[in-house]
This record gives sequence, C-alpha cells and structure tokens, in this order.
Amino acid sequence: MCAQGLARYRYAVIKGCMPSAQAPGCLLALGLVTPPPDDPRLLVPVAPDVALDELLQPLEEDIRRGHQQVRRTRSDFSPVQAMYRAAVREARSSVARIDGEGAVMPTLEKAVRSCRGELATIQPLGERNAFDLEDPWLVPRGVAHRTLYPHAARTNARLLRHVARVEDAGGHVRTVDQVIGRLLVCDRSVAYLVHGGGSPYAGAVEITHPGIVAFLVCVFEEAWQRGTPVSAPVVRAREPVIVDEVERAVTRLLVSGHTDDAIARRLGVSRRTVAAHVARISQQLGSRSRAQLGYLIATTEATRDGEEDPVAL
Repeated sequence: MCAQGLARYRYAVIKGCMPSAQAPGCLLALGLVTPPPDDPRLLVPVAPDVALDELLQPLEEDIRRGHQQVRRTRSDFSPVQAMYRAAVREARSSVARIDGEGAVMPTLEKAVRSCRGELATIQPLGERNAFDLEDPWLVPRGVAHRTLYPHAARTNARLLRHVARVEDAGGHVRTVDQVIGRLLVCDRSVAYLVHGGGSPYAGAVEITHPGIVAFLVCVFEEAWQRGTPVSAPVVRAREPVIVDEVERAVTRLLVSGHTDDAIARRLGVSRRTVAAHVARISQQLGSRSRAQLGYLIATTEATRDGEEDPVAL
C-alpha cells in the first residue's frame, strides 16, 4: 500500500466511491476497490477483511496442500523408520561389557531399583557391597525377591543378619551346596553376570538376549528347587543335613580331581574347612592317601547306587 493509495482509499470510504481513473495500482492489486455492476467508470471500496480473505485464500490453499503433502510423506516414511529402528536394535549387541566397580555398582543398583515384578540373584561368599548387603530395601515394594547363597553362608553371622533383613523386606533366601558365580536377573528380561578381580564387582556382563536370559532363569530355578530355606527354625532343624550336603559336595569335587583350593572357591568356604572335611572323609573310609581316597569314594558311591537301584540287583 503506497501513501497515495492509502489516501485515495480513505476518500473512497468516505464518499462511497471514486473514479476508476484515479485509483492507484496498489488499491487494485490488493483488491481494496472494485467496480460496481452498473457503472464500470467508478470503483467502490471493499472492506479490508474481505479484501484480505480474498488475497490470502490462494496462499492458504497452497499451505493446506503443503500440509497434506507433509502428512503423506511422513506416512510413506513410517514403515521405513520402524524397519530402521528394529534393525538398529537387532544390530546392537545383546551382551554388553561393564568394567570397573565404579560402573558396575551403579548399573546393578539401577537395575535393582527398576525391577517391577521379580528379582533373582545368586551370591557367592566374599566381600559384599552396599546394594546387596546393607540395604535390601532398594528392591521396590511388591517385587518378588529371591536370593541363593552357598551352604557355607550359614556359618557367617554377619550374612545371617543380612538374610534376616532381606526376609523382613519381603525377600526369600535359600542355600545350596555350591553356586555358579554372581548372577542378577531382573524381570526375566535382563541378566548380569558379575566377575571379580581386585574387587568382587570388578566387571560385569549385561545380557538382554531373550534366549540367554531364559537359560539363566532356568539355571536359577533349578538351583532354587534344590535349595534349603534359610529361616531360624529351619536352620536349627536341618543343620546336620546341611553339613552332610556340604560333605557330599566335597566328595564329588574330590572325585572330579579338584584341589582343596578349587573346592574352597566353589563352595565358598576356607581351605581349612575343606581340609577338615577331607580328613573326616578319609577317616570314615580308612584312606591313607589322596589317590586311595578318590578310589574309595568312587567305589563307595558305586556300591551305594547299586544298593539303592532295584534294577541293578
């Protein structure tokens, strides 16, 4: 709108019309004046809102067509984006390595806090860390929490106090003759295998592959079925049975050729405890050497199996 056009438009609004010969080009271009049907020599003013709507209508139509094109293009790309995201997930490794206690501990703590339905752990004996030993209440309320320890945990007063706190927090604890290592499984969807070094939490492996996680869950469930619950009445009533189970585990590992140190690591007990079990077994079987002890154990077990199996008779 030029200055002359603005002045002539004002005149037309006041007078109701203006000669068409006096209309500046900007008024005609903006549609602010139009000829009446009965006299083409005159121009009458058009309300600005009407002129603006007429002027913008083709632009808005272009915009609407542009939006429709954007939506169609987005729709065309939707299956491509879904395929890309799925391919990226598939390409990502389902086994991730975590190094250093400074990274392992926060990762495990976050995993425990994020559990929504079930937490299953296998814990060998040794140095403990805060999330596992001191604060069982990190497990969210309503999450089923089960933990397995080796039988040797029953002789650890500090650990038994921790077990009481775990059970007070709603968890369940059992012991078995030996454990496979430190394992944590959250909601049967992610598992952590933790390994030691200078620290019991020196490193870990995070596993999200459904097949591997399902296998580890089966390992835990099988061990859980074999486990003995740890609660005050059961501990007192079944302590001789537990001692027998530990001793049987020692005999099996002896026959397999494990050293006292290796047996101690597998069972989570001291080398001195293993030596005491070996000495007691040797005395019971009348063995005078380690080689003879292995032979006598194997012979005794074979005889026992034959007596217990009616088919063998």
